[in-house]
Amino acid sequence: MQVEIKQLTPIPVVMWRHVGPYEELSGIFDQLWEWVNSRSVPVKRTIGIYWDNPDYVPASRLRSAACVEVPPNFLLQDTAGLALTFEHIAGGTYATTSYVGPYEGLTRVWTAFTNTIEGTMRRQISQNPAFEVYVNDASDTPPDKLITELYMPLV
Repeated sequence: MQVEIKQLTPIPVVMWRHVGPYEELSGIFDQLWEWVNSRSVPVKRTIGIYWDNPDYVPASRLRSAACVEVPPNFLLQDTAGLALTFEHIAGGTYATTSYVGPYEGLTRVWTAFTNTIEGTMRRQISQNPAFEVYVNDASDTPPDKLITELYMPLV
């Protein structure tokens, strides 16, 4: 696994938080993109944020968020009644790697990524949430060609 260390500036996002199994986040993304498309929101990237490790937190209590990166000066005005907020993903030092393949394989990749960071690299993970950047669109990309960038915050 190839892991890089990057310094990130805060990332402005429109966020829709979710509590429950991570698999339920795809439905939240679908609704978020309906809102984005109906309002011509200038989206740079699609991002999923994950606060909890499913190995230690029950699925019903997992915290996550569906996000779209927007310009820094974006004004969130019309949420159409959705639980959307304008926030920033924390800047700082992150370990990052890329994965090509179906989303179902991400659990295995996250485990290997975490083991590489803590074991091989001997780095400490911070309390900020990890996140994924979805490089291409699952609605028009075959599962074996999906590209996901993983970001783990470091101390």
